[in-house]
Amino acid sequence: MANQEYSPLIDSTSPIKPADKYGLAWVCFCILGVGLLFPFNCYIAASDYFVTLYPTVPYTFMMSLAYNYFQWVLLFVSLKLMPRFSFKSRISIFLILGAIILFFIPFIRMIFSNMKSSMAISLICTFLSGSIASLLFGSVLGLVGLFPMEYTGAVMSGNGVAGIIASLLRIITKVSVPDNSSGAKESSFLFFFLAAGVLVFCFLCFILLLNLPITKYYLAIYEAAKQTSHDSGSVNEDNGKNKKTVAIFPLIKKVWREALVVFTVFFTTLSLFPGITGIIQNIGHNELSQDWFQIILTFMFMIGDYIGRTIPKWIILFKPTNLWIPTFARLAFFPLFALCVKPLIFRSLAWYFIFMFIFSLSNGYCGTLAMMFGPTKAEEHEKEVTGIVMSFFLNFGIWVSTHFAFLVLYLVTGSSGISF
Repeated sequence: MANQEYSPLIDSTSPIKPADKYGLAWVCFCILGVGLLFPFNCYIAASDYFVTLYPTVPYTFMMSLAYNYFQWVLLFVSLKLMPRFSFKSRISIFLILGAIILFFIPFIRMIFSNMKSSMAISLICTFLSGSIASLLFGSVLGLVGLFPMEYTGAVMSGNGVAGIIASLLRIITKVSVPDNSSGAKESSFLFFFLAAGVLVFCFLCFILLLNLPITKYYLAIYEAAKQTSHDSGSVNEDNGKNKKTVAIFPLIKKVWREALVVFTVFFTTLSLFPGITGIIQNIGHNELSQDWFQIILTFMFMIGDYIGRTIPKWIILFKPTNLWIPTFARLAFFPLFALCVKPLIFRSLAWYFIFMFIFSLSNGYCGTLAMMFGPTKAEEHEKEVTGIVMSFFLNFGIWVSTHFAFLVLYLVTGSSGISF
């Protein structure tokens, strides 16, 4: 059945690779990259809304835990299950479901008046959103793995754009309504409605991508590569009996350096952001409220992350053999950000923004290079699974960080911060 779903996308008769006219495929992959991380960035950008609703709990920590908790498990399962379904069906379904959840989020507090019940439902929705995003991430990276390396860079660049769009949407919706309790509610409704609309737009761009000649070309090559060498018939014949299989552990041996790098990059980042960075206080600068300080600090992260993810399109400073050096150097941000909280050594706003910019720039740059290098180590028929493997280690790093973040919080502040 999966093969039949590919059939309208495949044009295996053309021996010449079609041009990416106007760079449309690159742009579509960039927009798909926006869709991958957009829900999580929306939850982070709207942290002021959740803090208002649930002031007695560290909701950003709990939200991050709920969103990321089972992502790595789902990706492990999807290594075997997802390739059985067409890219078209799974990516379309995941994008639409993600949009529905974002649309529903602001209604939760209206439906459930009890704070604990409301928070529980919010966390369940966040968990479902993260599960969907995990499967979407593996599917998109599996698809882009069939294309040349620069298209993976487009997806990672889109990941960075997601944060910028989410932050800008939050700033615009926050300043567009009066600064009172009623206005805060209205701005949050508007924010999540627009966020759902962004995912719908990503879905429309995905449909456009599937109809581009260059996409049909690479899907044809991929389907042909999965056939055995003696299969000379149509790539949709033989019901898959002659398809080449992909051995997972030999594949991991090929990409272990890139997998280790991407694990470490996102482990470091999500152990500190938005948890520890979210409790940095704007002390002694009364001209900037704490709410706006956190919004701007988060926006600084999004800008730096986007720049870092985009630079590899033009500048590649490291190779697969030495990318681990800047990756492990980023561990220095643990003490640096800790000294912005307790003991408070760095008191200037300039230090906070400088640290955040370098932190986010290196996150985007090192993570993108690792994701670009990974599929180049695999054979043609292994590339979709390679994309899922790299997604697995990325999300496993995030999963470990969601637990480690509580330990970091305790070591820095002396409290887990949880009190009902």
